[in-house]
Amino acid sequence: MAIGEKRSEAKAEAARRGESTFAFSDGKIHSYDSREIYQKVVMWFLNWCRDHHNLRDLDKIDEQADELASLYLVDRMGQPDISAWTLYTERSALRIFFQDRELTDCITLPQRKRKNIKRSRYPTVRDRHINLANWQHVVQFCLATGLRREELRDLHVRDVYERDQRLVVCVVNGKGGKRREVPVFPGREQAVLQQVDGKEPDAHVFGKISSLLDIHSYRRQFAQDLYEHLSGRPLPPVEGRLLSTDLDKDVALYVSRCLGHNRIDIIFQHYIR
Repeated sequence: MAIGEKRSEAKAEAARRGESTFAFSDGKIHSYDSREIYQKVVMWFLNWCRDHHNLRDLDKIDEQADELASLYLVDRMGQPDISAWTLYTERSALRIFFQDRELTDCITLPQRKRKNIKRSRYPTVRDRHINLANWQHVVQFCLATGLRREELRDLHVRDVYERDQRLVVCVVNGKGGKRREVPVFPGREQAVLQQVDGKEPDAHVFGKISSLLDIHSYRRQFAQDLYEHLSGRPLPPVEGRLLSTDLDKDVALYVSRCLGHNRIDIIFQHYIR
């Protein structure tokens, strides 16, 4: 675990040494959420080894790690509901588990294409099992701040305050242990103030957040609205290559940082387009 350490610093150091930084990993885990995901992947893999190859001894699995992990990923590639993003995440988890950055280099994973992203862009089964009218206080808060689910869960009343005459929400421990201040979307301040009014500073802003709420979709809407608001131009076209005339890079980077990222490509691939 490397909570509070920045992966970007390790990546920059590797670049200074002349190493390739494509799909870079420093061999560490920078958030508890990533650790939880990686632990699940490793357990799926170990159960697969047991069920498909009758292997229960970790030492024997270690001896065949590359072969077994490659066969596992090939098996996962054959399942229609497994996305390219999931495959890359699972490979990363296995490489960290076995401490081998070249693990499964013998196979080629499918390309991650934006057009294949389904999360939060289309109606899902869970959308039919929640009465959104009962959760508008959370929805509107998300549309005003763009916070992640875990950030909403951990947010305290004291983390909402004014800075330079603007209402901001402070994420103390975001993804990768990063701290950031998010200016509330102009005109949506009331949605935030209503959730902290009359509460003690050390109290959590939200006592409960339904697992059925599609928080990522609200983050995406926040990003799109903020980009249009600040740039004064429409969203870039959904299909085709991005042209310089189609985007405002400075605004895109600002939106990226509000969301807890620092890369324009992430914003255009997953949020703005």
